[in-house]
Amino acid sequence: MLCAVTTTPSAFMRIISPREFVDVVVMKQYEDGTMLSAATHVEHPLCPPRPNLVRGFNYPCGCFCIPLPGEPERTQLLSFFQTDLGGYLPQTVVDSFFPASIAGFYSNLTKAVKALKA
Repeated sequence: MLCAVTTTPSAFMRIISPREFVDVVVMKQYEDGTMLSAATHVEHPLCPPRPNLVRGFNYPCGCFCIPLPGEPERTQLLSFFQTDLGGYLPQTVVDSFFPASIAGFYSNLTKAVKALKA
């Protein structure tokens, strides 16, 4: 287990302020090659909110990367996320911002899985 602090940059010409998320993360690889990454928000005295960032909140979330038998270059992905971005954002802004943020997450996840398999 580890504690991770993730920050996101401002977006939409700074309409969306930078955010930070503090999570406890567990990663596990199973005998069949399945990888699990699970996280949830934590409060920690060594990670107080910073004045220049909005504190977001991740509900229990994570993903499973499941190898496809006979297809070593492919992985089935099962993921679940529920995030509160915090602050005072209209839901329409959140709805337009969040898909791009998740797409960036999946891009980084692809790189991480390839690095772990190498």
